[in-house]
Amino acid sequence: MLILPNMAPSKLEIKVKALQRLLREKEYYEKELKEQEQELENMKQSSRDEYEIKKQDELVAEAKRMLPELDSKIKQHKAELAKFVEEYKGEESTEEARRLLQ
Repeated sequence: MLILPNMAPSKLEIKVKALQRLLREKEYYEKELKEQEQELENMKQSSRDEYEIKKQDELVAEAKRMLPELDSKIKQHKAELAKFVEEYKGEESTEEARRLLQ
């Protein structure tokens, strides 16, 4: 039986992965918003049921609400990562972190 050493992710790796996840999430919501807005427009043009249009409008509103919250989290995580990288004395490469901060 092969036993691997406990390779817990480093603080740097955790911070980089968290920021990457938030950026992917924002990208997803922006794409979702465009698709939902297009669907809403199509529904309005095809004179769909008012209830369906209202529900679609709610989906658009929900996607719009998520973006400012994500922007705030991204800004916070970038600030934390920038401070961490500035003070980092470890041996891991900070290249990916610096790329994300640009």
